[in-house]
Amino acid sequence: MTLSTLWSRLRKKNKGDYRQFRFCMTFAVLLVSSLLMMVCSPLIQDSLPAGGDSGKQIYLICGVALSGCIIFAAYAARLFLRYKSREIGIFMALGAERKVLAKALSLELAKIIGACAAAGIVIGSVIAFLVGKLMEMMTASVSDSAFAFTVSGFLASVLYAAVLFIMVQFLAWRAMKRTNILEVINEQRKQEPMKKAVSRSYFISGIILTAVGFFGAVILEQITVYALGMWLGGWTNAFYLLILLGVYRMLVYAVSSRQKGRNPQKYYNNLINYGMIKFQGASVVKNMLVITLLIFAGLYAISYIPANMTTDTVLEDDFSYRYLNDADEPSKEELDSLADQNGITIGDYREGEFIRVTGSGTDRDMSDDNKLMEIYYDEYAEYDCTSVSEYEKLTGTKLDIPEGSYYQIEGKNAYENIWYKFGDMDKLYCQSEGQFLPMKYLGNTTYHSLIITTSVGMNIGSRFILNDEDYLRLKSGLPEEKQETQVLFNTEGNLKSMAAFAGEFYELFVNGMSEDMNVMSYYNALEGERKGSDYADMEDDATVDAKNPLRETDWQYAPVMEPLLRQQRTMLLANRLLLFGYVFLICFASVGIIGYTRSQGMGIANAQAFEDIKKLGADRHYRRELMKSQIKKIFVLPTILGVVLLLIYEAITLTTNDKNLSVTDMKILAMLAGAGIIAALYQYVIYRASLKKVGSYLKLNSLSYEKKKI
Repeated sequence: MTLSTLWSRLRKKNKGDYRQFRFCMTFAVLLVSSLLMMVCSPLIQDSLPAGGDSGKQIYLICGVALSGCIIFAAYAARLFLRYKSREIGIFMALGAERKVLAKALSLELAKIIGACAAAGIVIGSVIAFLVGKLMEMMTASVSDSAFAFTVSGFLASVLYAAVLFIMVQFLAWRAMKRTNILEVINEQRKQEPMKKAVSRSYFISGIILTAVGFFGAVILEQITVYALGMWLGGWTNAFYLLILLGVYRMLVYAVSSRQKGRNPQKYYNNLINYGMIKFQGASVVKNMLVITLLIFAGLYAISYIPANMTTDTVLEDDFSYRYLNDADEPSKEELDSLADQNGITIGDYREGEFIRVTGSGTDRDMSDDNKLMEIYYDEYAEYDCTSVSEYEKLTGTKLDIPEGSYYQIEGKNAYENIWYKFGDMDKLYCQSEGQFLPMKYLGNTTYHSLIITTSVGMNIGSRFILNDEDYLRLKSGLPEEKQETQVLFNTEGNLKSMAAFAGEFYELFVNGMSEDMNVMSYYNALEGERKGSDYADMEDDATVDAKNPLRETDWQYAPVMEPLLRQQRTMLLANRLLLFGYVFLICFASVGIIGYTRSQGMGIANAQAFEDIKKLGADRHYRRELMKSQIKKIFVLPTILGVVLLLIYEAITLTTNDKNLSVTDMKILAMLAGAGIIAALYQYVIYRASLKKVGSYLKLNSLSYEKKKI
């Protein structure tokens, strides 16, 4: 009888262990393969701006997902090798050569992983196809891109399966290097008891360390920047380690410390329970900490989804665009003709004048010694300015602006930050008079369709409203390329027709733009003059695809088209649901596997103890409650900590972003709290499954077994 035959019979005897390992490997491959096939499909690729942050974020999330699945698979492989250790040790004790065993183990693992990889890629392809078609339905009203399998998607999936194969073979090779036969045989039953009991002050110190960690990692630098004008540097990220240490201390206290307190009888009633959990405390705490971090990571991943779903910005007009007057842009008649061709109508069409005027401003940057550096320039940037009459014509809002004063056009929730402050502009250059006109900041007025930058405070994209007399003085003598036309209008028709009209209009607009319009959003000609060769040549860096508006990124003169914005929001939301949903799934799959297997490990390790207390007179009800108490430790506290820490972190982050917890922020927190409840329900399902499995192993699920013995 060959070794292969013997192991084949052992597989039949231990189906559960093999089934769990196969499931984990197949699950890891199908998750990643389906994700890679989706990301490589035209449906996703066509929606990514060329060179934009969205694409970088997607590939970053893919990297996180791949890493998470590798860690998940590595945990399952180590667990499987622990189960195999007894078989390997017995064969070694009977005289089997280590080389023969290693070769047989390697061959068996190769067969298992090969089958799992093939099944994972096939099932992953099916899942990718179904998800792709679902995304097609979600984006059908705004996009004609379709899901399709690609060679790169399949090759990337095969490469990932090969990485898993190499990793598992390496873990098996390392496991076979051990020489102590008894250690190998008893690997599965190895205990890691807590070495000492801790007091309540240990728990309190954990809470303090966690609070200090949050303060140092998230809040401290904000305080020093705004109060002292200096940055502390990247070392503040080390405070996250304090959070980790604090959580660890709280978990250690929950596992190892029990005191008599005011109810000593309760302490004595649970003495066996405390002793059993403490005997495996070190390994239990490690698993609880990993589960806490995975729950936090999974919820943090999907926190980006509600952040993209909730917005307070509502544009007043469907279309808003501006162009320099030396450009060849479509007229009102051409727009009406284009609208008729697409079966829609244009209404409330308005045109207004803006001028590009050199003005003052403050450049804020971080110096070499991490302090805030402020430099005031008379000629800081060219700003968009309009008159109070033109603004009223465009918006219907009447403002009272005396000479030498101005309003800034901003969003209703506009705020300042350390880099940009309202009122930085205090003079504008009058070219015809050859002098600067002093300007006084009066405040902000809101009209979202006229905002050309989403940055806070005042910056090179800010737009100002001036007194009519001041506006005419500044306009006098300006060349045509320094004068702008602002267009606003609404459309009526079905969304797909409006999106088609927007696409055709975009092509006309791009083809008609002047040379000076082909610049990135952060391009500042005056800054280029100040810095000379040190300033990167960004004049021609705008990525504009006339045929595909979705691929435009950071174009300073990009038209704002609500139909296409809806298209972009839909595609963005679909991408976020896909990517962050996968990360969430990976994290919680790992949580479920770790919790489930840790519960089984506790049952196996405590089997003899349960048998002993049964002989001492403990009835089935007592033993089952004892088992429940043991397993609850793994699920309850890590779930509470993971959810609560995420909510605290998000609340602090949202508040420090703009020094305000807005209604939108509250909605995001409410959605995350709902996700936390779903996570708790998921943990409860895994807990019940673990309870059933361990109860079956310890023969505590029914009275039938005991009745048969009587």
